[in-house]
Amino acid sequence: MKTRTAVFTAPKSIEIREFELPSLGAHQILVKVKSCALCTWEQRFYKGSASEDYPFRGGHEVAGEVVELGKEANCVAGVGDPVCLAIMTRCGTCDFCRRGMDNFCDCDNGGRVPGQPWGPGGLSDYVILEDYQVYSAGSSRDFASLALAEPVACVARSVSRPEIEFGDTVLVQGAGIMGLLHILLLKQQGVRVMVSEPDAARREQASALGATVAMSPFDAVFEDAVQEFTRGRGFKAIFFTAGGVPAVEQAVSLLSKGGWLCLYGSIHPKGMMQLDPNCIHYNEYVLTGTFSHTRRSFRQAVEMLSYGLVDVSHFISKKVAFPDVQQGFELAIQPDTYRVVMMFE
Repeated sequence: MKTRTAVFTAPKSIEIREFELPSLGAHQILVKVKSCALCTWEQRFYKGSASEDYPFRGGHEVAGEVVELGKEANCVAGVGDPVCLAIMTRCGTCDFCRRGMDNFCDCDNGGRVPGQPWGPGGLSDYVILEDYQVYSAGSSRDFASLALAEPVACVARSVSRPEIEFGDTVLVQGAGIMGLLHILLLKQQGVRVMVSEPDAARREQASALGATVAMSPFDAVFEDAVQEFTRGRGFKAIFFTAGGVPAVEQAVSLLSKGGWLCLYGSIHPKGMMQLDPNCIHYNEYVLTGTFSHTRRSFRQAVEMLSYGLVDVSHFISKKVAFPDVQQGFELAIQPDTYRVVMMFE
């Protein structure tokens, strides 16, 4: 059986190649891809700003339906059922996996073979995955939304890190898709959310999704507004999703005593920040990062999406039919889009 796969060969260069699928292993599942969202990671490959090598097989925000199960595959979903795919591999046996930190799995190398296309490969007609990577989506067949299970899982893990309680005040820096997803999940935590975002249209979207206050961090009265919003205490937690090093440095100054700064977003290009260690010591700040998802947070995301507990339809800016991947990425890299989703027949 063959599948078409999008292969990034160079910046702004994508080829649709045909590959022969291997025989299905005993614990593996063959899935017909129905949707694949174009993440910022793949966008960096398309633009040429990724640090990894070409050729690259992109696509890791994926949903589809089961075609065939290996004879020993353990999966709630049956043939024809909708599923979300945790397409990044986890060995389950390395030290990180056994500690419940499977997002740092030592064996997650994207199946890299020197000189051969590597990567998750979700931009394909069909994929073969291990049974642990396949999550039943119940009766939901909104495949465009189900493709966002991976980013929802990453955000679910982020908002669970700090010790926040009902009634706390938090700040989300940036109102791109990840910042907005933070708002949705934080509102379910019973906290008051303020958003800092320079773009007026994105601030408006943040307010529509539940932010109590949304304003530019460059506003002359921004810090006064923070004092009023937090009753002079500062934020119990701040979630950095965008804004670069200046936003991180500003965040430290806005924390309450015992506050948490969660670095969800990465910074490109890299930069160094200035930080007085004494402010961490005397105020007991907690600075942490969150990278990727775990099996636990992916399960949570799929449950929320399949039961309709989180509506991510706001974030789907465009749908493009596979194999027009080049067109999809040209749309995805525009500043006014959230997620472009490739749809498969």
